[in-house]
Amino acid sequence: MFEIYLSSYSRRIYKRKAKITSIIGIFIIIGISSLLHFGFDFFNRIKASAVIFSVNESVWEHLKIGFFGGLIFYVIEFIIYGKKFDNFIVGKTVALFLIPFLTAVFFYVYTAFLEDNLVLDILTLALAVMIAQFVSLGITLSNRKIKKAPFVILLIIMLIIFPIFTYFPPKIPILFYDFAHKRYGM
Repeated sequence: MFEIYLSSYSRRIYKRKAKITSIIGIFIIIGISSLLHFGFDFFNRIKASAVIFSVNESVWEHLKIGFFGGLIFYVIEFIIYGKKFDNFIVGKTVALFLIPFLTAVFFYVYTAFLEDNLVLDILTLALAVMIAQFVSLGITLSNRKIKKAPFVILLIIMLIIFPIFTYFPPKIPILFYDFAHKRYGM
């Protein structure tokens, strides 16, 4: 009886920790993503650093830093308490998909009506991260057991395509062209 209570109490503690961490994580992910934006130049444009750092001002590179900003935070989160939740990997993979997806949607919607603007760019990332965090939290805390395999595959695909399309960007101007520097890629 005492073990059931202790287990229930422990679960409530971890749920509370997950909720608090999700809110704090919004700011941390935005902060990490901002640092990733400038890391390539900080590390003297070393080609290997292009895996996670933004190499230009294309939309793709901005989506990549949101993805890797989230990934860095979620790895830390997993180490702290992620193993306590069956759906942690599923929830965080959904978030890692949503952050770049929603950032792109919000960016293209606002630029259809307004000029590109740094403040609005940051707000699109912030809104995408906020939504992704709350969706991820709901999935992570869900009692319904979700199969991990499809989400692990999705995560691996994202881990592969973000760096590959940095080094070998498709000639799709709307996503991969850096209009500020008039070029693709590095």
